[in-house]
Amino acid sequence: MVAFVITAGVLCLAVASLVLILSIECLAAAFTGRPAPRAAEGGARPRTVVLVPAHDEEDILARALDSVRPQLGPEDRTLVVAHNCTDGTAELARSKGAEVLEVRDAGTGGKPDALKAGLRALDADPPEVVAIIDADCRASDGALEALARAALATGGPVQGIYLFGDAERPGESDGAPSISSLALLVKNLVRPLGLRRLGLPCLLNGSGSAYPFKLLRHAPHGEGSIAEDYQLSIDLALRGHPTRFCAEAFVQSELPARRPNAKKQRTRWEHGHLALVFFTVPRLLLAGLGRPGLLALALDLAVPPLAFLALAWGLTAGLAAGVALTTDALFPLWVSGCSGALLFVSIVCAWLRFAGVSNTLSALVRVPVYVAWKVPLYLAFFKKREKRWTKTERDSEPLRR
Repeated sequence: MVAFVITAGVLCLAVASLVLILSIECLAAAFTGRPAPRAAEGGARPRTVVLVPAHDEEDILARALDSVRPQLGPEDRTLVVAHNCTDGTAELARSKGAEVLEVRDAGTGGKPDALKAGLRALDADPPEVVAIIDADCRASDGALEALARAALATGGPVQGIYLFGDAERPGESDGAPSISSLALLVKNLVRPLGLRRLGLPCLLNGSGSAYPFKLLRHAPHGEGSIAEDYQLSIDLALRGHPTRFCAEAFVQSELPARRPNAKKQRTRWEHGHLALVFFTVPRLLLAGLGRPGLLALALDLAVPPLAFLALAWGLTAGLAAGVALTTDALFPLWVSGCSGALLFVSIVCAWLRFAGVSNTLSALVRVPVYVAWKVPLYLAFFKKREKRWTKTERDSEPLRR
């Protein structure tokens, strides 16, 4: 019985620790406000190449290129890597004034292989900065210059705001956003913003990032992980180049409308993240001893996807309740209750601050269904997790609400 109580207490404390990390990040963002835009760095604008990896993106690539083209300076250019394309992606890119590199390979490496091919091609005329924009994204006005100047100023990787949905800017959607988009709001805006306010590095999270060319050219590019952006963040941080959040740059995409496509995308994202939590975070914590920035990155990475954390809390809360009913030990239940309240308050505060009252109330009603939808995905991680990078199929249906 004593072992049962101790086990319950340890598990509740473990979940509470993860909730505390998440809450510090969320509350730092929610109650310190958005950082004031930084003044443009002095001196000449860095020569920048916008690198766009694309695989059969003929139907959507035009939007990305149209959003980038007006932002290009006199010495900037766009390079589209048409990676194993079977449609008119290359022709469309050329018609929009972009340089095109057509690549044929085994097709097993996905986006990282496309990026490596593009970087090799830039050796002939290297830029100062490389910005990466995915083919299904749109960059807001000024995003390219903000990313390029931030990368040059910091000498390391920078990550802009990367969100999903219909909003022209974060929190400005007229319709009720999906729970998935609100979960990604926490992941890709709220938590990195909180880390920035705390003076800490963040993780790369997909499109809308920029790097000094020489740094990225010789980086590992996330080899060995389907969460290639997170892995790249780790690899660069270990080399002394942590990622900084650039809240002045906003890049937008859309979540798949069709449920199979959405599930496929979320499976790759979340299985990749969970694999890093279980297999990489322990080593990263050890490497972070004596290196505060790296330790902060390890703790941030240790927080699992939001639905997984909610499920973990629910399971440990149930265990704590069982302990309280069968023994006199109330400590696990007390820890679980406090962590549950903290989790609820921090997420609600983040959503209220960055999504508004009506969207928050609408989301809270749908949270149980969303979490239940994720259960098979997480069970699959422990039975047969996704290990190979696969592209999410596009669709033309409206966003799933």
